[in-house]
Amino acid sequence: MSDTEPTRLTNKDQSPAKCDDVCSDVLVVGGGIAGSTVAAVLGQSGLQVSVIDPMQTHGTHLAAALTPVISSDDNARSRLSRLGAELAARWWQQFGSEVVSPCGAIQLQRPEGAKRVTDLKAQAQTFAQPEWARWVERDEASALAGLPLPRGGIWYPEGWLVRVPKLIDVMQSMPNVTLHRFAVGQLKRVASDWLALDASGEPIAQARHVILANAFDVLALLYRSGLKDVLAGCARLPAMHRLAGEITLLPAQALSGGPKCIVGGDGYVLPSVDGWCVSGGTYVRDVDQAGCTEAGRMANWARAQQLLDINVDQSKGVEPLPGWAGWRAVLPGRLPAIGALPGVAGLWTTTAGASRGLTWSVFGANLIHDQILGLETGQALGQGLGQELGLDQAMRHAIRP
Repeated sequence: MSDTEPTRLTNKDQSPAKCDDVCSDVLVVGGGIAGSTVAAVLGQSGLQVSVIDPMQTHGTHLAAALTPVISSDDNARSRLSRLGAELAARWWQQFGSEVVSPCGAIQLQRPEGAKRVTDLKAQAQTFAQPEWARWVERDEASALAGLPLPRGGIWYPEGWLVRVPKLIDVMQSMPNVTLHRFAVGQLKRVASDWLALDASGEPIAQARHVILANAFDVLALLYRSGLKDVLAGCARLPAMHRLAGEITLLPAQALSGGPKCIVGGDGYVLPSVDGWCVSGGTYVRDVDQAGCTEAGRMANWARAQQLLDINVDQSKGVEPLPGWAGWRAVLPGRLPAIGALPGVAGLWTTTAGASRGLTWSVFGANLIHDQILGLETGQALGQGLGQELGLDQAMRHAIRP
């Protein structure tokens, strides 16, 4: 049990009967990867956690990949990415291979003449940490992928294939975690607790702490809750924006069975899951809806063919192919916003994971876990691992909301 068990309100205007059933230590708004992960981590520590999300938005998001980021100078993003990958690998060990599996990843060198070409061989050599990333020539890259690839690239042995719906389901089913299919209209501070209210202003849940893990919608919820001053006090969060994107499920048989590892470059192709290889992903600005389109399917087919050097007849179109579409919350610098929101107690966020939500999920969950429980920051990051990789005050500053 938690030593921060919320006090139930007695004022009938603030605590109708339906709120009594959802009274916990922590409310997590958003049941995606970030929200489900922080809920599971907190639940394992003994806190009672309620996850609030009106729907499952990742039901057709068959699979995704975690691949670390490196840079020649091993900058903040590179170090934080490695820490995120290591923490995820440790924590995911409790789940079976039907949920997560280490398969490695190859980032192919882009062909000459392509946009934004980086010399990956030079980058890997300067990075000089082969246990995380090393250059492989074409023949070795092909052997690792189990398919003939067009070029060499950087091999990341810490690449993971993740079945997204299964991971979310297992985390939401962990001890002390309860899922509620509500939509939160606004938040209200009452005494030392928070109330989550529905669109009509009726309380639906109550807790001492609230974690906003609802991606770009964090901004709108803060505005609706009259917490503009909180947002104004944030150094980075006000700059958050969103991008639509989609993935396409390609029949593995059309890709010679699919690669044995993640193959990336301009987009990516994942190993076969249930006979399908996920190919992605598109980035679309200035749209009101995120949806699967024929243009997106054609683009993802083209990515897969270019990465795997396979030609597939697309003359009949790709309309029947399934896929998934969603939003990426993004901040300048491509680092997430994780931690306490300023000026008010008990309000936290983990958002703006962009296209690397898996990388930041366990890392962010552990940081918030430590802060809520009053532990020394980084204590749950694994026996000095944070210090090993340079998780100092400057690193925490880089991901502040």
